[in-house]
Amino acid sequence: MLIAATDLFSQRGMSVTIQTESGDEFGLYKDSYALVIGNGAYPVKNGWNPLPGAIADVKEVAEVLKKQGFNVILKTDVTKAEFNKAFSEFIYKSGKDKDNRLLFYYAGHGFTTKAATGEDLGYLVMLDTPSPENTVEFDLYSVDMVKFVSDSKKIHAKHVLFMFDSCFSGTVLNLRNRVTPSHITDRIKNPVRQFITAGRADEPVPDRSEFKKAFLNILEGRVEEPTPDGYLTGVELGDYLYRTVPKFSRGQHPQHGKIHDQQLNTGDFVFVLPQNDQNGSEDTGIELNTIATLNINSTPEGAKVYVDGNLIGMTPLASYQFDAGVRLEKQVNVGLELSGYKSRVKRITLKGGQKIPWDVHLEKIEREPIQPKPSVPETPPEKDPSISEEKLLISRNTLQTIVGNDGAEMVLIPTGDFQMGNDNNAPTKPVHTVYVDAFYIDKYEVTVGQYNQFLRATGHPPLPDWVSKYSPTDQHPVVGVTWHDALAYAKWVGKRLPTEAEWEKAARGGLAGKWQAWGDAALDGTQCNFADKSLSEVWDRERKPEDNWADKDIDDGYAFASPVGSYPPNGYGLYDMAGNVWEWCFDAYDENFYANSPRQNPIAQIIVKDGKNNIVAINKLRVARGGSWLDFRGGIWIASRLRIDPKNAANNRGFRCAKSVDR
Repeated sequence: MLIAATDLFSQRGMSVTIQTESGDEFGLYKDSYALVIGNGAYPVKNGWNPLPGAIADVKEVAEVLKKQGFNVILKTDVTKAEFNKAFSEFIYKSGKDKDNRLLFYYAGHGFTTKAATGEDLGYLVMLDTPSPENTVEFDLYSVDMVKFVSDSKKIHAKHVLFMFDSCFSGTVLNLRNRVTPSHITDRIKNPVRQFITAGRADEPVPDRSEFKKAFLNILEGRVEEPTPDGYLTGVELGDYLYRTVPKFSRGQHPQHGKIHDQQLNTGDFVFVLPQNDQNGSEDTGIELNTIATLNINSTPEGAKVYVDGNLIGMTPLASYQFDAGVRLEKQVNVGLELSGYKSRVKRITLKGGQKIPWDVHLEKIEREPIQPKPSVPETPPEKDPSISEEKLLISRNTLQTIVGNDGAEMVLIPTGDFQMGNDNNAPTKPVHTVYVDAFYIDKYEVTVGQYNQFLRATGHPPLPDWVSKYSPTDQHPVVGVTWHDALAYAKWVGKRLPTEAEWEKAARGGLAGKWQAWGDAALDGTQCNFADKSLSEVWDRERKPEDNWADKDIDDGYAFASPVGSYPPNGYGLYDMAGNVWEWCFDAYDENFYANSPRQNPIAQIIVKDGKNNIVAINKLRVARGGSWLDFRGGIWIASRLRIDPKNAANNRGFRCAKSVDR
């Protein structure tokens, strides 16, 4: 065990002296150096999502390391060549003295692939790294982990720690789930090469980094030390991050380990942690909670809840959070509205750190009965052979709607057959008859505002920072959500994701055999949001001309996603069933499913079995439907379908919910 020595470094260049539990004292470091690299402005053409949060994170890490006594070199948005130059200069100049310590910190995209031997190989993705589908170019412009292992052996400095705020794996690093810290002796003086990553290969690392936050919290003394001795070792840090990060970023498990080399894996990297001032000058300020929580129940349930005129959900409304501001107090008007009952409005004072309940008994409105007017027979419209009987029935009757628990209107789609698919494209063949039971589906795509309400109430992992570029307001469709995120939201509001058959029936709006939801008319900029002139102008600034596929002749008014409901509805009164954002469906993606689909309520399953109950296939991908603002003119058609990894989040993919009809 180490005991904190006094008069440790408070500025760069000051040496670090260690005192062990037995009283032995020795100088551990002569000087400290750090190279911090963050990549965030990935170009769209290379297929990597931008990570603006990575740049903010590395700047914060660099500042904290400076306070720790490190000479820091900070680099942002680097290419492969720029990375190699910076890294080589760092290890040869700063690593030449054996009594130095070196720290390398990287934030950005990572990727894992398989070697011919079956081993995992991890890579760092630079700004000029293309998609892994281009194997040769990817290898040329990415940085593999073998480089760090081989280069670390060229460094003369005693202790070297590599930290990667990205997800990948690599057996060459000897990473593991957890290594329990043990008592430390003077063996800490031995050389070491240690590695810590933010997650495994199959775990997406969010743009808002909990890994970085946990690292800086312990380094600056905001949380309790694993061993209360004033020091933090590399093993203690790796174990702390493994235990802490998953609490705030579910599905993310940091890994740590040492190099496969007996000469370089017996020591341990050491940080000196801030100590309380023994003279009584410790900062004893208390941070105050600004969040107030509102819980509303009504009898009967199902009333719409408004705050200052904005719809926020329906009763029962649990744990809805407000920021009371720096004054820790904010007054709002909270209103309840339910058809057939008198509305209620209450002026509520929200106070930070408090839970405010409001239980309301709504009073029913008693109305005089209305005498029905004599019915007048309606002349049926002249039948168009392209319009189904179902569409004619809808046109003669008011659409039936309900309001979901998230305040979203849902439209009833009637029971019946329809023709699903299109014979002009292999993934949509053959056209086949499908019967679907009646169901409800959201009139609009789920919005950013609705999804944020879900995040506040559940603590579900937040949206990536880049979402605000493509869907900037609460009325835009939420993007940056995985299939699992969409499913979690749907369950939270008592709904589900639509099946692929339900989605296409709803999208057709009663039209039979048509190319588009509005018929066969060509795109003119008034029907939906696709890759148009507005997007082309943005891409001309961000892309090479040959990479710009947007239509320069048609202007739909939006470069990226448009607010929901910006274009006319289809025959069922549904908005944005074509374009705007691709929408997740419940089904697994099965390219042969249309040929073997059951006629009634078909759902493609993840596991496919034969007649003898033997598993013959596993469909790991999920279906997305509808096209988006990113798709060119030819990509917008009613039967188009995508196969997507359910863990993948994109800037042009969202969802809407469905609900079965209660019988």
